[in-house]
Amino acid sequence: MTKRLPAVAMLLLALSGCGDDAGTSPAKTPAPAATTAAATTAAATTATARTADGPDAFVAAVRRSLPEVAADRREDEIGALAQQACTALDKGDDADTIVARTRGLGTADAEAVDQATARELVKLAIDTVCPDQDRRVDEF
Repeated sequence: MTKRLPAVAMLLLALSGCGDDAGTSPAKTPAPAATTAAATTAAATTATARTADGPDAFVAAVRRSLPEVAADRREDEIGALAQQACTALDKGDDADTIVARTRGLGTADAEAVDQATARELVKLAIDTVCPDQDRRVDEF
């Protein structure tokens, strides 16, 4: 019986992974929480990063959402509204100044559209042409 006890003990040690067997792989340890959190944050940032769709998307959005603004206007005229708004946003112009310029729709008529429509145009510009300015969308 004394001979069987060491064999059983060895078998139990081998099955439990507590031996010095060179053929077994070490247990994997989880990554530290800080590293995992940083990787998750980086992945989330990448996933939410928006890219500009461009002036064509702005023109399509205006034609769909604000057909009265698009009526009798060429695509380049409509696209210029987005470029103007995005440039002003990038320069840091205040919202009232941007809205006032947008109301003219690039014409001599300073009030071609009402303030609500001008604000909507700026929001559409942010959504399609300059999404990097989305932090300012609540100003409009």
